[in-house]
Amino acid sequence: MHFLKATITLLIPLVSATCTPWSTPGTCTPTSASCDFYTCLAGKSGCGSAGYELGYALPFCNAITAISSTLSPNGQTWYSDTKLCLQNALVTEASCETSCTDIYLNAFASHVPCYIDSGFCELSGADLKKFFGLVGVAGITSDDGFALFSTVFLQCIAKYQNNEINSGWTKWLVQTLNGDI
Repeated sequence: MHFLKATITLLIPLVSATCTPWSTPGTCTPTSASCDFYTCLAGKSGCGSAGYELGYALPFCNAITAISSTLSPNGQTWYSDTKLCLQNALVTEASCETSCTDIYLNAFASHVPCYIDSGFCELSGADLKKFFGLVGVAGITSDDGFALFSTVFLQCIAKYQNNEINSGWTKWLVQTLNGDI
C-alpha cells in the first residue's frame, strides 16, 4: 500500500502545475551544514512532533551530525551528500502546501536514491556499524525501515554484481555470501 501511495504521490507534482505557497513566509533552504531545514519545514507544515520533520528527520539528522566527525572521510562525504539530497528532495514540500502524509511519503521515497547515489554501498563496515547503531533495531525492523533497507541492500548488491562498485561493506558481504572469505 505504501508503494502505491508513494508512486501516486511522486506523480502528482508532475501532473499538477499549481503551487499554493504556505501561509508562513520565508524559505526553507537545504544545506549540508545543519539540520535547520527540518525545523523550518515543520514550522510551515504544522505536522508537529509526530510528523516526518520533527518525529524522524530532525532527531536522526542531529544524532548522526553529532557522530559525523567519527566517520571515515568517505563516511563523512556520504553523510554530507545524503543530508543535502534528503533536504533537496523536500524543497517542493517546503514551498507549497503539502499534507503531512505527503511529506512523509515523499521523504521516504527519497531515502533510497539519496543513500545509493551518495555512496552508501561503499561505506566501510565501521561506518555502517555506527549508522545502524543510530538507526537501531526498531528503525530497521519497522515497516518503512525494513522496506527502505531491503531495497538499499538489494541495490548495493546489484551495483557490486554489475561492477559499478568494488569496495566497502557490499564487497565484503557478497564475498562472504559467496564463500570467498
